[in-house]
Amino acid sequence: MAILNIRLTDQLERQLSEEAQRENKTRSEIVRDALTWYLTEIEKKRFMDQLLEEARQAYADENIRQEAKEIAEEFLPFENEVLDSIEDQISDNLRHKETSEKWWK
Repeated sequence: MAILNIRLTDQLERQLSEEAQRENKTRSEIVRDALTWYLTEIEKKRFMDQLLEEARQAYADENIRQEAKEIAEEFLPFENEVLDSIEDQISDNLRHKETSEKWWK
């Protein structure tokens, strides 16, 4: 395991010590957890930025836009069927609830 020396402001050092005590962890554990979280979040952000850029480039391509539209239209009947089924279930549940329960109970 590597060793890293860093300088902290007095306030940051105090907050780190307080958090370590609250969590019953060492200061090093808290810093490792924080660094792991930070690096993970940065990696996610880079991935999402790359994904967004690729989506923008794809959207600029008329052929890709047309293909996406065709795929969406192909699945539209299935999506509508699922939505109708869900709406029917909700309606049935509401009707059952209205007839079997009083709202003030």
